[in-house]
Amino acid sequence: MIRTLILADAPKVEVMGPWLSYLSRTGAVAVEVTSDRRCLTRLDAYDVVVAHASEAELSPEEEECLCNFVAGGGGFVGLHCTSVRWTGTGYRAMVGAAAGEKMVRGELVAEPLDGEHDTTRRMAGPVTVEDSCYPQPRLPPDATELMSTTWRSHPRSVAYSRPFGKGRVFYCGLGEAPQFWRHPELQAFLYRGLCHAAGRTEQSSLGVGLLGFGAIGPEHTRAIAQVAGLKLIGICDRSEARRQAAAAESPGAESLREIEELLALPGIDVVVISTPPNTHGPLGLRVLEAGKHLVVEKPFCLSGAEADRMLAAAGRAGTTLTVYQNRRWDPDYLALRRLVSEGAIGDIFHVESFVGGFDHPCHFWHSDSAVSGGVIYDWGSHYLDWILELIPSTVVRVSASRQNRVWHDVTNDDHFDLRLTFADGAEAQFIHSDIAAARKPKWYILGTRGAVVGNWREATIPTRGPNGVLEERVPVADLQCELHLLRPAGHGQSHDERIVLPTPPPEAFYRNLAGHLLANEPLAVVPESARRNIAVMEAATASASSGRPVEVEV
Repeated sequence: MIRTLILADAPKVEVMGPWLSYLSRTGAVAVEVTSDRRCLTRLDAYDVVVAHASEAELSPEEEECLCNFVAGGGGFVGLHCTSVRWTGTGYRAMVGAAAGEKMVRGELVAEPLDGEHDTTRRMAGPVTVEDSCYPQPRLPPDATELMSTTWRSHPRSVAYSRPFGKGRVFYCGLGEAPQFWRHPELQAFLYRGLCHAAGRTEQSSLGVGLLGFGAIGPEHTRAIAQVAGLKLIGICDRSEARRQAAAAESPGAESLREIEELLALPGIDVVVISTPPNTHGPLGLRVLEAGKHLVVEKPFCLSGAEADRMLAAAGRAGTTLTVYQNRRWDPDYLALRRLVSEGAIGDIFHVESFVGGFDHPCHFWHSDSAVSGGVIYDWGSHYLDWILELIPSTVVRVSASRQNRVWHDVTNDDHFDLRLTFADGAEAQFIHSDIAAARKPKWYILGTRGAVVGNWREATIPTRGPNGVLEERVPVADLQCELHLLRPAGHGQSHDERIVLPTPPPEAFYRNLAGHLLANEPLAVVPESARRNIAVMEAATASASSGRPVEVEV
């Protein structure tokens, strides 16, 4: 536990709130917040001091005690204008520089520089944020520049670290605007800066094993290869053809046939299960009982009992268990979550979501209910995860119906209609249909101040062949929807604003996984949320079979 003193006045503490919540979720930082600078004379109980300074200068005693604390092995994190407010020679010698001219608030692009440093090694690239900044025009020779920007055609240092005596200084010139403190990438960067100041050093990498190399296997191997701190060591599959495909994709990884071989492979810390859903529960237990961290493809498993057994096994082993809910980072969903979190439509009370069309289901295991769990476990694994993240209230009633009318050569349902009632009165509907000649919108969401509609798009990819240019149709479900925000304009009219979708962060799931295992960063997909999805899908299956609603509390 990193014992941390945060020195800031009340307005700054308020704007820092999202980051303070982030620190709490790490479980690795014990925070005490104060505006009393006299605490700097009593630092024996702390590992790191974080300063977001007000107008007042340090007293000679406060300055001396802070410098002695860092020189003796403590850590210091300076933010924004602290080096302008504090001007003592001892403090300036400790931080190594004085902040330069203030960059007024506006859009700022901060470029991570040192890809090997713990604070920046998993950053996806430049970060754009609206904020002001006190950059450093010159750094001392022993400083490591971590992020920079350009100000009036000149490079300026946004963040850096340096040793001071036996301790460490981490300085970031950002931090005035609320957007900085809400930015996920910057929250993690600043937390890693705190860890660095505390003297914590990450291990270089974790060994990963992939169990199952089906159609999604290359997606996992390529993502793992792109993330600092993860190293693919072994791939296991009983199919010789798939083992050969895996060896061609990742020639540096061991090719194995049995799970026992994978679990016994030296250096395996994490196992990713990428096998059909009916195997997730039994295989997951074997991995957890072997003391490995576990990532399970969605759906988590096929029953609440299986989920509970895996959660209990992870608890006994003290290992991390998570589910590959990679579509939480889809651009249209990221935009939707932002609108909801910012209160753009008020409180959500009605959600409708849809996926499908009129087309034959695939002939893989996805369409075999004995293997997949049924159609609700397919796209429902994504849509229910989205819905339950949008509406955190407890689900109290699940009602579902199914249709089997056209595609009799597969065992999945043709059409599945699920309805949820929440404790706060909100309601949600999800339809997955393979016999819908007319599609409903992907999203139709009503709130107390507005609405969001997500319309499906059509797209084709032109290809040149011997008979000229052909157009290949892109599956609608693989395209991001066209998202519209509608707000009342009076007299029954609505403003209709098309929302620009963000660029998705690359390999976000695996970057979060590495950050969690190596630096205690908060886990994005906690197993309890995946367990909630399974409880709803299990209740939906029971309701569709009985024709009656199921009362729950999940």
